[in-house]
Amino acid sequence: MTEPFASIRKEFPFLLRQIDGHPIIYLDNAATSPKLQCVIDAVTGVYRNYTSNVHRGVHTLADEVTEAYEDARREIASFINASPSEIVFTRNSTEGINLVASGLGLRPDDEVVLTPAEHNSNYLPWNSRAKTVAVGMAEDGLPLYDEVEKFISPHTKLLTLAHVSNTTGIIAPVERWVEAAHRRGLPVLIDAAQSVSHVPLDVRALDCDYLVFSGHKILGPSGIGVLYGKRERLAALPLYQTGGGMVRYTAEDRFEVQDVPQRFEAGTPNIEGAIGLGAAVGWLRHLGMDKVMAHSKALGRHLVEGLCSIPGARVLACSAPLERRIGLATFSLDAPGFSPESIARLLCDRYQILVSGGYHCAHVLHDRLGLEGTVRISAHVFTTHEEIDRTLAALREIVG
Repeated sequence: MTEPFASIRKEFPFLLRQIDGHPIIYLDNAATSPKLQCVIDAVTGVYRNYTSNVHRGVHTLADEVTEAYEDARREIASFINASPSEIVFTRNSTEGINLVASGLGLRPDDEVVLTPAEHNSNYLPWNSRAKTVAVGMAEDGLPLYDEVEKFISPHTKLLTLAHVSNTTGIIAPVERWVEAAHRRGLPVLIDAAQSVSHVPLDVRALDCDYLVFSGHKILGPSGIGVLYGKRERLAALPLYQTGGGMVRYTAEDRFEVQDVPQRFEAGTPNIEGAIGLGAAVGWLRHLGMDKVMAHSKALGRHLVEGLCSIPGARVLACSAPLERRIGLATFSLDAPGFSPESIARLLCDRYQILVSGGYHCAHVLHDRLGLEGTVRISAHVFTTHEEIDRTLAALREIVG
């Protein structure tokens, strides 16, 4: 089978890693992704070339690092078809969601409509402030996205969903949710943590009000994330944190805040993280996201078709059309004596295959399905079909 991106593997130093003298197969990308050499170079370049803060100094190094930091913002904005002024740097997706949730003035009797497949980071920030209302779900764990309008009420304040679920791997019909929300004057927040490095994103076409993602899942550094918000939506949010960098002027009895996005970036930011993320995004943009998505979907099809042939394997959201799935599948395995965690451990210890076993921070979904965890296999752009075949063969050996 043709491997369209086999040549790029050399750009990931991590893929040379071995366990007990054997090369690894890394299939835990939904948790975090390996870092590109260009990202490593960008991050170390900050430490090597700059000892300065951004937006503060009045010397050459301050000018240079500020320009590099803002270049990264522009690169990321271009990647999702946004304006740089609509890109707020955060620590991760979780902080971006909390920033929005804390600013909407939600009350306990307000409602937020979401799916039962949301990550805890797109559930708890809403559930801790308001009432969460989840759409229905099929027996295989696929959210019934098209029924969203049944769950919108006069108490609804926002709709939110993962563009791609970290448990099902299914690309959600977010456009339908946006249209349903906007007809009622409601905002929509999209969690793009899993989709951003597999699916082309265009926030103008999606017309979403907010969108979040994390750098470490898009081949970039940890500790850096992005909150996109329509400019008028960001401007309407109250301050999230206060401190240096987000003010123009401070007096004893008053202060004047910066415009968006700087008003939400108090203190010294993760400069090297932002610049590293800009490098990752630029690399993906050069590769071509349409090609990346095609490869991801091909891997997803290969993976699911193989899993469905294994006796006792129950694949989540298997009723969804395969063309809606990226290279991610989660499944339970009817293998006596094996838990999801023990299967993941066995794949690592015996076969040097790294996957995830457990709840994947999606407890609500697993509870509804009556499952005490699942095994998750998640590919990325560097994954080959041969690696999928070897993983499927290992699982067949495990079940005997």
